[in-house]
Amino acid sequence: MSDRYIEKSFLYLLAVSLLIHVGVFALLYYLPEARQRPKEPVFIDLQQMPELKPQRPTQQEVKRFSDQRMRVERETAPRGTSPRETAPAPAPQRPSVRQQPSPLQREVGKAAPQAPLTPGSSVSSLLRPRRQVAQLPSQAQLFPGANRMAKLEDTYRRKFESDVAEGDTKFLNSDDILFGSFLRRFETAVYGVWRYPAEAANNGIEGITPVKITFNRRGEIIHVQLLESSGSRILDDEVLRTLREVGPVGAFPKGYTKDEFHLIAFFQYGGARRSLR
Repeated sequence: MSDRYIEKSFLYLLAVSLLIHVGVFALLYYLPEARQRPKEPVFIDLQQMPELKPQRPTQQEVKRFSDQRMRVERETAPRGTSPRETAPAPAPQRPSVRQQPSPLQREVGKAAPQAPLTPGSSVSSLLRPRRQVAQLPSQAQLFPGANRMAKLEDTYRRKFESDVAEGDTKFLNSDDILFGSFLRRFETAVYGVWRYPAEAANNGIEGITPVKITFNRRGEIIHVQLLESSGSRILDDEVLRTLREVGPVGAFPKGYTKDEFHLIAFFQYGGARRSLR
């Protein structure tokens, strides 16, 4: 067989294969799809449904022998005679609750002294002594004149009780609504010129100087009465100088109709600081 014959045969087979593929593709393309026939709806006539009969309770009612209600005594079994039954019931025991130490107790426990350790031992090299909690100073130690201040206030409150009741005398630390703004203005003016004398501060001189101050309606200081000496002439003179330097602090409130107003104030010196009450 020659090569030319083989080539023709191959071309014939290729053409036949191509025609077969084209025919199959055309057949699939133009073939109508098989559609499912829809199901027909089923109609139900509700009027023909059987009626449901109410079910009766299966429990039979017990016939009463009497129309009156009676309480029947509770039946109890007789108590036995064995020691186990005659013994009284034990009281319920509450579970023991372990109390946690308070923070103060823990601090005290930390500050407790430890037993002395032998020098050079391994334990002494590992354990270090804990620092003891420093005892805080009391309020009297922080400000030595606190106790005396309380006694002075109580004394002058009793002494000027009638004047305070009339309304023309007030204490600087009072919560008076009418004179609240006036008292704050006076306190601000005092702190602007009041100083702790250098000589008294260097020598540790402390004290309390109570004074009674009289104002006119323009808010000017017209009289200062030294109620009691602080024990130091330097401190008393500084208070009087301060009140002379204070200018007018403003008019009285509109609700106050009197011409003069009296104020009792306490000038405190202590711990190189000043406090006005």
